[in-house]
Amino acid sequence: MTKRRIIHAAATILIIAGVAMIGYPIFLRIQARLEQSRLEKAFNDRTEIPHIDASDDEDNQQTPEWVEPSLPQWDEFSPTQLEIAAIDLSVQIVAVSDMGIFARKLNHPPSYYPQSVFPGEAGNLLIAGHRGGPAGFFRRLNELKPGDEIILRAPGVDYCYEVEEVFIVEPTQVEVIAPLDYAAITLTTCQRVGKVTSAKRLIVRGIFVQAITAKNE
Repeated sequence: MTKRRIIHAAATILIIAGVAMIGYPIFLRIQARLEQSRLEKAFNDRTEIPHIDASDDEDNQQTPEWVEPSLPQWDEFSPTQLEIAAIDLSVQIVAVSDMGIFARKLNHPPSYYPQSVFPGEAGNLLIAGHRGGPAGFFRRLNELKPGDEIILRAPGVDYCYEVEEVFIVEPTQVEVIAPLDYAAITLTTCQRVGKVTSAKRLIVRGIFVQAITAKNE
């Protein structure tokens, strides 16, 4: 009788473990989709154009060299939508203060690096995202080619970039996220080698082309 109970208990544990293994990734995927819905609502609800009030700070009297004076200026990251038509990607992105969150949270959405410049500015606009798992929005990033368009949609303005190159680097090659002397965008994600999903890094580098501001109603 005792042996039968032990077998029954073991079978129950295995069934529960199996359900958990199947159900947990689904749970994370649902969480990722719910987070995207929340971010999309925040994006749609925010109507004001990002700007810097030059009257508040003498340092803001000078417009960044790359950005046309007529374009909105940023003083914080606004709700932003990343669109890449070539790979059917449309995703809300957020800003983070710690890139380690990607290792801790497999369903974290694509995010601005803490050291990223703002859209349209000279420097290096940096966005990282998962390529696999429940938030694998960057899974097709390797399909991009030079000339493909990358759009960052912010309230009141669309920032358009053009892919320059797609390449693979070692995780230690941090120079790919270093500041640049022109307005660039750098998308980063993991590159599988054999069974190691994060053995290398896939990099997409683009150049700023233009910003299209919304017309005043």
